[in-house]
Amino acid sequence: MHVQRTVLVVDDNDINRLNLRLLLKRQYQILEAGDIQSADATLSAHRVDLLLLDLALPPEPDNPHIGLDYLRRLHNESPDTPVVVITGHDDRETAQQALAYGASAFFSKPFDPDEVREAVDRGIQHFNQHLREQELQHALEQHVNYQLLGESAVMKALRMQMKNIANTPSTVLIQGETGSGKELVARQLHLQSNRAKAPFIAISCAAMNEQHLESELFGYEKGAFANADHRKLGWFERANGGTLFLDEVAGLPKSIQAKLLRVLEHGEFSRLGGESMIRCDVRLFCSTTEDLEQLVQRGAFRDDLYYRINVLSLRVPPLREHMEDLPILCENILLRKSAVCGRRVEAFSEHAMEQMLRYSWPGNVRELENVIERAVVLATDTVIDSLSSLDHAGSRSLAEDAMSQWFALLPDSGIRADRAVAEFERRLLIEALRRNKNIKARAGRWLGFGDRAKDRMRYLCDKHGLQPDGGEHEAR
Repeated sequence: MHVQRTVLVVDDNDINRLNLRLLLKRQYQILEAGDIQSADATLSAHRVDLLLLDLALPPEPDNPHIGLDYLRRLHNESPDTPVVVITGHDDRETAQQALAYGASAFFSKPFDPDEVREAVDRGIQHFNQHLREQELQHALEQHVNYQLLGESAVMKALRMQMKNIANTPSTVLIQGETGSGKELVARQLHLQSNRAKAPFIAISCAAMNEQHLESELFGYEKGAFANADHRKLGWFERANGGTLFLDEVAGLPKSIQAKLLRVLEHGEFSRLGGESMIRCDVRLFCSTTEDLEQLVQRGAFRDDLYYRINVLSLRVPPLREHMEDLPILCENILLRKSAVCGRRVEAFSEHAMEQMLRYSWPGNVRELENVIERAVVLATDTVIDSLSSLDHAGSRSLAEDAMSQWFALLPDSGIRADRAVAEFERRLLIEALRRNKNIKARAGRWLGFGDRAKDRMRYLCDKHGLQPDGGEHEAR
């Protein structure tokens, strides 16, 4: 998908601006400014991908330091945005200063049109490449594997769904348990789409407070809040033409929900502290581990936003639903973790594989990756013979499975939490007493009450109206 990039020409000479606009208008959207104030206003109102800057600017057009100081400020505010300098100050010192202050190219007047066009093209390409490298670096840091592995029926069905929706412009809601691979699905969707050459940016809505999240998404103007000493571009501007993935969208504050809805409906937003609306072309993917419909019913999530982000939906299955894929997942993860950790570990023993197949993986693929990485780091041979982290995981896994099943049976209409907790406590007491022959002290110790086990059990039994017959053993 081709996205037309925007070039801002900053020059106080009308003829120079006209010449540059005619030179570049076939390939780029051209904006113009005749002084620093107009340039700042344009940068506040529009997303700009490259600047063509003349150093001869009012109020002192004969003083190149006015333009140089502005160039340095531009570089500090948006170091990723390329600036091509064209000036009548033809001296070596000015050129060296411009390049030192962040200019990607420097030309003296009269300039060669072909050379300037080539410099602008090169600057835009460098800008696109830089965004792409940031994305790849993020992928490496997160040890992301772009392949969605698995030959089970559920994984084949998921890949088929992804193939069918990848090239549509619609928003996608990706649902699944923590660690099941929602971001991986989002990345793979992006790579299969016609936006694959544009940026993919992932941001966690649950990891930031309201102001931080708003400033990261939409950017901010200088002076928007304390310590905002420069303009900052947000992720919507940086992802222009590409894809933005909002992880844990259920955590969005109401104020940001309203602003996000405007982006989806009108393709525009304003920076924090700004007044002008900025256009953008971004496809949105969202993920959640929560039931958004329940949040809508409780008034915690806007219904109009829910319908806009849930145009298409995908469910990523938990690992326990496709355990037949575990061997191929383990092989792939082992290969990557061995390379990252600089270790030569090549395989799992039969015993280690059995351990992993018996485990229920409540943390899904993310937990699997952590377990394998730990085993790789601690390995003393090329074969992992046993996974010590799973030796004592059985009871924990069973308890978590039971809890998950209990939560799954809760009615959609809601429950009385105080009654549910009281009933759980009562049944736990009954079970503890049953297993310990109605001996309160022993049941209390089984429940982890320590030295005051007997007193604690007596209080809880009175609270719930339980009268165990401890007989002669009660004194123990």
